[in-house]
Amino acid sequence: MSIEELRSISIVELLALLGHEPAYRTGGGKQWVYHSPLRNDNTPSFFVTISKNLWLDFGSSEGGNVIDLAIAINGGCSFHEAVCWLEEQNRGIRERPPINYSSFDNSDCGMRIVKTLPLRHPTLLNYLSSRGIPREIAVKYCREIHYSIRGREYYSVGFPNIVGGYELRNPFFKGCHGEKAPSVIPLSKSCRTECCCVFEGFMDFLSYHTLEQSGNRDVVQPFPCDSIVLNSTAMVRKTVPFIEVYRKAFCFLDNDDAGRRAFVKMAESMPGKLINHSEIAPLALYKDLNDYLQTGRMSR
Repeated sequence: MSIEELRSISIVELLALLGHEPAYRTGGGKQWVYHSPLRNDNTPSFFVTISKNLWLDFGSSEGGNVIDLAIAINGGCSFHEAVCWLEEQNRGIRERPPINYSSFDNSDCGMRIVKTLPLRHPTLLNYLSSRGIPREIAVKYCREIHYSIRGREYYSVGFPNIVGGYELRNPFFKGCHGEKAPSVIPLSKSCRTECCCVFEGFMDFLSYHTLEQSGNRDVVQPFPCDSIVLNSTAMVRKTVPFIEVYRKAFCFLDNDDAGRRAFVKMAESMPGKLINHSEIAPLALYKDLNDYLQTGRMSR
């Protein structure tokens, strides 16, 4: 994408993809106001000017275009890193229903949860099965989330994070409800394991446990571990405190620029603690852990 194309990515659409919904609008609908995605913000003070596609965080006096926001969200990363991250996020934005700016009002702030159920809808179970995830693994870790977006109802597989939000997936949608945050899945509520496994997304987490159930020893660790899921490479800073309490962390991030940058950032924060399994055979030959699972399944 060109720089002009990147600058045209809607800040509102990007915030929606990351799980941030507007609190209200002002200026006759010309500005949407959010809780800041960059800091703890009890009073909404993050303004997006729709017509200019610009943002301003009154609490920190930061602001700019969507590339500036990408740099801020990623902890002051380089311009090149921000561009690569935005290109990755733009693929997710294109998969979401577009936001109708004119229909938004203060009583309808986007996505709303209608009900949360045990995972049992055949369409969702078949979707996970097509990704190589068996029913028993899916229902153990996921929920069935019914939600509405501007009056239309949908349903998705839901994977909970540490602040009560959900990563949402179905065959046609990839998004988040609530605040974007990592997920921590301990083996025991009373104590943690000595080491942990770190995944970029929950589909890779489910894939790992599917491989573990099948007796795989090429990828799966020989001892059980707690699991931590970033849910986005933008969550590195929020995830580090949960990883650093372990002696070792076995990382299974995507084999792309975003995954490699996320690993480098974590490794710099925790020298000598992380092992990058994505660059070790056999995973080095695959896009991610789910790709490895599906390719192995099809070859059998």
